[in-house]
Amino acid sequence: MLNLGLLSKSYDALCGYPPATGCLLLCSYAISGNDTAKISKFTADMANTCGYSSYNYTQSYYAEQYTNATQYYMPLSQINLSEPLYYPTIPNLTALEKPYKASLAANYNTDTGTWFSVGVCGYFLLLILVGSIYNLGRQAGITKSLNKSKFSKLCQKYIIYPTLLPNGKFVQPYGFKYLSALFPNRIQFLTDLFLFGLHVGYFCAPYKYVRPAQYTNFVARRAGISALGKVPLFILFAGRNNFLLYLTGWSYSTFLHFHKVLAGWMFVDGLVHAVGYTIVYRGFYVQTLHNQPYFACGIAIMTIAGILILHSFHMFRSMNYEFFVTTHILMALAFVILLWYHVRNFGWMEWTVAACCVWFFDRLVRVIRMSFFGVRTATITAVDENLIKVEVKKPSWFYHTPGTFGFIYFGGILFWENNPFTMSVQDDKICAFIRVKKGVTQRMWKKLLANENQLTRKVCIEGPYGGMNFSKFRKYDDTLLLAGGSGAPGILEAAAGVKAGKLIWIVQNLHFVSCYQYLVNKVCVAIDIYVTQETSDDKKCSLKKLLLESDSDIKSTESSDKVSEKIEATSAQISIKYGRPDLNELINAHIIGSTGSSVGILACGPPIMMDHIRNIVSQNITSWDKSVDFFDEYQTW
Repeated sequence: MLNLGLLSKSYDALCGYPPATGCLLLCSYAISGNDTAKISKFTADMANTCGYSSYNYTQSYYAEQYTNATQYYMPLSQINLSEPLYYPTIPNLTALEKPYKASLAANYNTDTGTWFSVGVCGYFLLLILVGSIYNLGRQAGITKSLNKSKFSKLCQKYIIYPTLLPNGKFVQPYGFKYLSALFPNRIQFLTDLFLFGLHVGYFCAPYKYVRPAQYTNFVARRAGISALGKVPLFILFAGRNNFLLYLTGWSYSTFLHFHKVLAGWMFVDGLVHAVGYTIVYRGFYVQTLHNQPYFACGIAIMTIAGILILHSFHMFRSMNYEFFVTTHILMALAFVILLWYHVRNFGWMEWTVAACCVWFFDRLVRVIRMSFFGVRTATITAVDENLIKVEVKKPSWFYHTPGTFGFIYFGGILFWENNPFTMSVQDDKICAFIRVKKGVTQRMWKKLLANENQLTRKVCIEGPYGGMNFSKFRKYDDTLLLAGGSGAPGILEAAAGVKAGKLIWIVQNLHFVSCYQYLVNKVCVAIDIYVTQETSDDKKCSLKKLLLESDSDIKSTESSDKVSEKIEATSAQISIKYGRPDLNELINAHIIGSTGSSVGILACGPPIMMDHIRNIVSQNITSWDKSVDFFDEYQTW
C-alpha cells in the first residue's frame, strides 16, 4: 500500500536508493550476530516499512538488494565520506549501539500500547462471552434450576441485581435538576472497576528507555495508542444495530453505559497523549502547522472530545434529548474525520478504519430498515393528559414480540429527530404510546391541541429492536408483571402471553386504563390496578364495566357504545384499589404464595418505581426458596 503523505520523502531515501537499502540490511544482519535465519525477517520488515514510501517494492526485491549488497560491500575505511555514497557498507557498530537500544525501546513501548488496546478488546470479548453463555442459559431455561442454589442467590443479591449503593438509585439520577448524574448498578461498577485497574497497571508498567528525554515521549505514545484502540469499541456499543445485543441479551442501556465509560477513558488517554507531546515538542509544532496538520487535528480532536464528554452529562441530555443526539452525532463525525487525518501518516489506521466500518454498517442497516418500512400515514391522537397514541399500518414482514421498541420519525423540517417508544400491535396496526416531554413530542402535542386532539402525519419507523426478554420470561412456572406510566404497553402484551401469574398496574386515574383497552382485553391473568390520584372504595369488576366507568370525557375519541362493542370476553379478574401500593409486601406475598417452583418478574415503569423494585428483589432474593429471575424492561436513553 502506497502512502504518499507527509513522511514519504523520509522513507524514499532508504527504500528507493539501493546503496542505502543495502547498508540498512547489512547493518541489521551484523547487529543480529550474523544470524542467517533472520534475513527473511529483515527483508519482510523492510518491505513493510517501505510501504510508507513512494515505492511499492515486494519482499523479493529487498532480498535481491541484500544479495547485491553482499557482493558490492565496501568497508567503511575504504570509502571517502566527503563524496556521495555509491557502495553499501556497515557503519561503526559501537556508535550505533545506543541508537539501536533506543530504537528497541521505542518499539517495545509502541507494541505495549498496541497489545493493551487488543487486551481491552479481549476484556470486553470475555464479558460478552460470559453474558452470551448466561443469556443462552436463560433462553434454554437452565437458569431456572440454577437460581435455586445458594451461590446463585448470593450473586443475584450482591452483584447482579442491586444498585451501586444499598437501597440506592440506578435509573433515577443522583443530584439536582441542574447538576445530576446516573450511577451504574453494582455489576456494571465492578466491570468498570476492573477496567480502571487495567489502565492503572498499563500506565504503571515499566517503560524501557535509553535517554531520559524518551520517557515523556513514550508515556504520550502509550496513551495515544490506547485511546485509538477504544474508538471502534465505543462506536460499536452506541450502535442500534449492535449484534451483541442479541448474543448477550443485555439491554441497549447497558451498551450505552459501556459506550460512555470507554469514551471517558479515551478522553483521559487522549489528554495524556496531548499533554505529553506538547511537552516534548515545546511549542515547535506551531511553526509547522501550515504543512503538517496532524498536530492541529490533534488539538481539534481533544477540543471536540472534551465538548462531547461535557455535553453528555445527564443534566444536559435531560434538558433536550433531541438536540443532544443531533449535536452529538455531528461532533462525533467531525471527531472521526479529524482522527483519520491525525494518524494517517503514522500508522494505526486499522483502528480508525474499523471505527468507520462499524459506524457505516450501523447507519446502513438503519437506512435499510427505514427504506423497507417506507413513509406511511399515521393517525396521531391525544388519548390522555400528555400521552400521545400513534397508529400506523403494519408491514407484513414486521416482526413483533412483547417489549420490542423502535424509533419514530415525524415528517417536517426537523425530519431527522426521532423518538424511542415501546411498540404494541393491535390487529394490523403498529401502535405507539408516547409520553409528551420536550422537543418533537412537545411540538406534536401542541399541534394536536390545535386540531381537536387528532391529526394525520407522515411517519417512518426504524425498528423493531429488543423484545428479547419475553421468550426467557415466559419459561417460568409463575409470573409477576409490574407496570406503571408509559411502560404499560409492553407489560400488557407480555401479560397476554403468559399462562399463570398476576399483573400489578399502577395508574394515576382510571381513564388511563381505557387508553389501553385493546391490550387489557387480551390479558388472561389476574389484574390488580392501583389508582394513585383518585379516591373511592376498592372493588372488583369486569373489564367491560371498568372501561365504561372510566373517565373518558376529555381526550377519548370514541363513545361508550363504541367502546362496549370492542370489548370481548376476558378471563382476567380485575381488582381496583386506591392509593399507592406497598410493592415490597405485594412482591413478597406473590412469590411466597406461588405454587410454582420458579417465578419470573417482569417490570417497566417510572424510574422511581423501577429502582424500588430492583431494591426489593435484591434485598429479598436469598429469603425466597424459589427460583426467581428479574427482567428489567426500562431503557435509559
